[in-house]
Amino acid sequence: MKMSLFLRWSWRDLRERWLQVAAIALIIALGTGVYAGLGSSTPWREQSYDDSFALLNMYDLRIRLTEGSYLEGDELLSTVQSIPHANWIEAAEGRLLTPTLVEVKDGDETILVPGRLMGIRSNTQVNGIDIKKGRGFTDQDAGQDRAVLEYLFAQHYDLPAEGTLTLSGDKKLTYIGQGMTPEYFLVIANEVGFMDESNFAVVMTTLETAQNLTEHPGQVNDLVLTLKKGADRKLVQSEIEQALGAKFPEVGVTLQQAKDDTAYDMLYSDLEGDDQIFKLIAYLFLAGAAFGTFNLASRIVEAQRRQIGIGMALGTPRRLLAVRPLLVGAQIAFLGVFFGILIGLMISRVFADFMRDILPMPVFEAPFQMGIFAQAAVLGVVLPFGATLYPVWRAVRVQPIDAIKTGYLVSKGGGLAPKLAIVRLPGKSFTQMPLRNLLRAPRRTLLTLLGVAMAITTLIAMVGMLDSFFATIDLAKDETLQDHPDRMIVTLNSFYPVDSQPIEAIRQLPELSMSDPAMQVGGELRRGDTKFEVAIELLDLDSKLWTPTITKGELPVGKPGIVINEKAAHDLGVEVGDKVTIKHPQREGVMSYLMVESEIEVVGIHASPLRYQVFMDQSQASLMGLDGLTNILYVNPVKGTDETDVKRALFDQPGVASTQTVASFTEVFEDSMNMLIGFMSIVVVAVMAMAFLIAFNTTSINVDERAREIATLFAFGLPIRTVTRMTMIENLVTGILGTVVGLILGFLTLTWLMNERINTMMPDVSMTITVSVLSLMIAVILGVVVVTLTPLLSIRKMSRMDLPSTLRVME
Repeated sequence: MKMSLFLRWSWRDLRERWLQVAAIALIIALGTGVYAGLGSSTPWREQSYDDSFALLNMYDLRIRLTEGSYLEGDELLSTVQSIPHANWIEAAEGRLLTPTLVEVKDGDETILVPGRLMGIRSNTQVNGIDIKKGRGFTDQDAGQDRAVLEYLFAQHYDLPAEGTLTLSGDKKLTYIGQGMTPEYFLVIANEVGFMDESNFAVVMTTLETAQNLTEHPGQVNDLVLTLKKGADRKLVQSEIEQALGAKFPEVGVTLQQAKDDTAYDMLYSDLEGDDQIFKLIAYLFLAGAAFGTFNLASRIVEAQRRQIGIGMALGTPRRLLAVRPLLVGAQIAFLGVFFGILIGLMISRVFADFMRDILPMPVFEAPFQMGIFAQAAVLGVVLPFGATLYPVWRAVRVQPIDAIKTGYLVSKGGGLAPKLAIVRLPGKSFTQMPLRNLLRAPRRTLLTLLGVAMAITTLIAMVGMLDSFFATIDLAKDETLQDHPDRMIVTLNSFYPVDSQPIEAIRQLPELSMSDPAMQVGGELRRGDTKFEVAIELLDLDSKLWTPTITKGELPVGKPGIVINEKAAHDLGVEVGDKVTIKHPQREGVMSYLMVESEIEVVGIHASPLRYQVFMDQSQASLMGLDGLTNILYVNPVKGTDETDVKRALFDQPGVASTQTVASFTEVFEDSMNMLIGFMSIVVVAVMAMAFLIAFNTTSINVDERAREIATLFAFGLPIRTVTRMTMIENLVTGILGTVVGLILGFLTLTWLMNERINTMMPDVSMTITVSVLSLMIAVILGVVVVTLTPLLSIRKMSRMDLPSTLRVME
């Protein structure tokens, strides 16, 4: 009976303040929904990745020959199988990978993009193919002009299951199906880069066919292998390195594990970063809900203070007196959690469908995560309910006589108001009163301020991430395009002398107005224990076509030195004038390249936000034994010439592997960022809703809390417009202070997110941390304008106020 009575009382309290209850419950629902819906994605994403890689037998070790190097496949395989612990090797297969241009015709549309030809065994046991459409290879396809087209590329252009395609040199293949292979669960054009399924086509064919097309019969430049369970991976890797070094001392070899694969690393590294961002968003929501609940609980307890005092005077145990307000907090929390679970289920389903669309992996299941939803429910209950404990504890610990004597929230000169007496304020009493009200109840003012600040903090953190992404994209565009936005890069299938006939034929094409031979090779920068892969470009740094913009130091025109970006310098801990170790290829003989290390001085810092871009002058080609050679050309089309016309003209040129505009690199970067931007936009909308709810809730509670004061003012004849204006001035001051605090905390949160989480998720990008003027305006509108105008929503309630009842209830 007691519990039934308490429940009826608490329901009455809830009904009296149903708008405030609904606002807090909705904030709790958003917080628990985000935590449960997005947080639960991490376990099933990780399990789907594990199952997909296992299903297709992802390699354990991969042997990559230095660019331009080839070995006899049987000889390479036998060398690997000659190591002391060869019995640990489960399967090993040689492959041949080479860049190419890919042309696919779909009706009247012609798709012409750069890509990669991948020659594999027809009955491959390592890095298998998950066929999505059509069929896969059989033994009868070995050596035939047949291929399987990478599925994400085909899906992007909605290509049929079977068709024909053309590679560089007018070499035609029939693709018999579409499929996915582990290295291209995410389509990455380069070893360092971004998702690129719209502009990069992987063509998988049998090893024999690839060898015939590239005129490398019996040769390979790549080998993948899997190990038996329990094998010592590091030991096997060490033995392979020693065997290859002894057998092929003139060839550079790089061994990598599955975790070093770009797509593999991006998939798994995103998991931790995403999970932490999702939880941070949820915690900010729940913190806002906790402040709202604390405000409402304080209001309810203060409204019942005299009743609590009478109860204590009559001998009612304090613990029973605490039940009623605690029940209100508990019911608000449970109401929010109930709807939060529903929101979480909806978010989880939408996010799962979104992930399936962009990552149609072989295994992709999204089962209900009971543990994560339970955690969300506990947080959604504990944080808001915990916020009610202090005001309730504070109310029941006073002496009964003090509780009974105390008027309804009337602070008679208390708080910090006396401090203001020594300051002469301008204006009349009604202008000064709002400021005195704020100081008279500093705890109430602080709670309101913190509620607004929490909303602005969350808003700035989320919107600031979008602003930072856009600013980084714009910086990359400006630096890449400069004065020649139509500039294109022509990748060759090997190194050619600069004055060779194939190069001259390209440079003489009527579609081109300018051309600069250059060189691009893969490498690694290292200093101490820090190292990362880079793309080393040797350019004519005195060119009129394009040179990197220098922010520090100088361009090493015609002299030694290396130019890196600001993030690379920061990560390596170097400045202009310091030396770094660069790992790069060095030619040995005609078709062999070793990977060697050289010490080189950092002479400049370039403006690009992409860490992997490293520049040197062409005169330093001797460092690599590549004097007078080139493997890429930067060209500029004749004014008025279409990009497709240039690609078509270069398509039939001997030696051309791929052609694309430099703008496509920034487009790929932008597309990758837009995936995150699209998701963050949804979060931003929710954050803006939360900001409004907190602003409305805190103001509404304050108006209710001051009901007797407002009734007193009305009783003395003040018009409703004056009372509303006074409340608005009070809210204006609170909103300004809360917004300032929120902006500071928001920028600190944004900086942490970008430096700690986004930096981990996208290590090759220097993020420009910024908050746009528009975002600041939105924050000011929500934190100042909305908070200031919120009392207008209470005009109807104040106009219908029963003055005798409002005043009499306190006597």
